[in-house]
Amino acid sequence: MEMKTRHTHTKLPRGAKCTRCREQAVVALPSHHANFCEDCFRFFFRRSVQRAMKKFPVDPRETILVAVSGGKDSLAVWAVLQDLGWKTKGIHVDLGIEGFSEASAEVIDAFARQRGLRWERYALQETFGYTIPEIQKRTRRKICSVCGTLKRQILNRLTFQQGCRVVATGHNLDDEAGRLLGNLVRNRREYIEKQYPYLPSTHPRLPVKIKPLYRVSADEIRIFCRLEGIPFLAQSCPLSRGATSHTFQEALQFLEQKMPGTKRDFLFSYLESKEPPKPVEDFGTCDQCGQPCYGTRCSVCNLLNQLKEKDAARLQASGGREG
Repeated sequence: MEMKTRHTHTKLPRGAKCTRCREQAVVALPSHHANFCEDCFRFFFRRSVQRAMKKFPVDPRETILVAVSGGKDSLAVWAVLQDLGWKTKGIHVDLGIEGFSEASAEVIDAFARQRGLRWERYALQETFGYTIPEIQKRTRRKICSVCGTLKRQILNRLTFQQGCRVVATGHNLDDEAGRLLGNLVRNRREYIEKQYPYLPSTHPRLPVKIKPLYRVSADEIRIFCRLEGIPFLAQSCPLSRGATSHTFQEALQFLEQKMPGTKRDFLFSYLESKEPPKPVEDFGTCDQCGQPCYGTRCSVCNLLNQLKEKDAARLQASGGREG
């Protein structure tokens, strides 16, 4: 599995100078009407994350649990939070995808050793009894949605087990703008209302959730990783092919190429038009696992019960013979 640090440069006008220091520019950012040299781009990137963090009411004494996948986004957010002086710990959820999961862990370990950072690996199968590919074979539900639900519950549990109260994810500008577009197209008002880069805890067993990269694009993250020598897994999850989120991101990228700054304007105008969400204790407790949920049974337990029932029925139909 390849660990890539390459990046295809955005074209620069001949002799372009850095907008900040007037040295030779190496990076063009049309969405910001700016060109940067390497050092000034690093400054721009870290400052963008710092601006995001200043908007989040997080105690600087907190240890932030960083959800790391091995991709560019999660490793970049981990690196910058450390650079900015935050205490962090990495958590990786092993999905049990043959080849891909092993490669993800290798990249994370190489990065953590390089930077002297702590991280732990938790297997989804050990927690729930199934890998993601095994679940995909047993359900008609969209696997990306199922995977996201399971990972969120694991991260909720682990955050408090690790003595932390804040979890950071690597969602970037492209992710958030694409998600907003998809929710608007489908008129998912409940999801739209909840979309914000800072989500307060709404239950004693739910952590604060932050997205420090929401101000920077996927391309900017690739450039930062290349300049910082951060190896990352360039391969996307093999089970995510055909995900509708990619389609909405591609639509916005088309507009971005025609009108630089479209993604920023689209997302930021929405965020500026609403108040940050306030903590509302509107959750109950799952009567099976004890995790916060709406109603009496959480969606994870409902799913696992369905899978176990199907397995039991299949085993009975085969006369008790597995396989």
